[in-house]
Amino acid sequence: MMTDWPTKIVELVRVKERIAKLDVDKLFPYTLPAVAAPPARVDAFEEHTGLTLDPGHRSFLEAADGWPAFFETQDLLSLEQLAGGEHRDAFTAWIDSAPPQALAEGYSSATLLPIAVDLEMPLFAAMPVVDGRVASQVLSLDPSGIIDDFDSFEAYFDSTIAYTLRNLADFESGAYRL
Repeated sequence: MMTDWPTKIVELVRVKERIAKLDVDKLFPYTLPAVAAPPARVDAFEEHTGLTLDPGHRSFLEAADGWPAFFETQDLLSLEQLAGGEHRDAFTAWIDSAPPQALAEGYSSATLLPIAVDLEMPLFAAMPVVDGRVASQVLSLDPSGIIDDFDSFEAYFDSTIAYTLRNLADFESGAYRL
């Protein structure tokens, strides 16, 4: 069954919109997802990189080609950012001198596709790559190592909604006031 990305995206947009109204100190940017990537562009990405994207992540990109400040200051990468550039470079530099746990599990810039990168702090999400195929698993990483592990891109997205709802509760309680 395919994920109803428009419904999930609207749910997250609405929560982020509520936070934006309360975030008088502008701690978290309020952003919208990018326009959908046409399937032909996703095909071209796969052909150019030699990667076969996970079907769940691919279907998301066909609904929204990335999302700046997807979670707090972490950007969910577009096809262009997945292929290279500042976000990819930041992840590569970080993972190649990564936490011992990630290295012990065999993860490196060659075995992980970064899908979310925070340029302000070392917080990343990445999907393992095995023989040119991107696995459905999503790992959340920070300097301590793997901090969370999701079975699918959809589970990762759902957890982001849940974390963002917790942020909303914190804003509503006044916990985020400077």
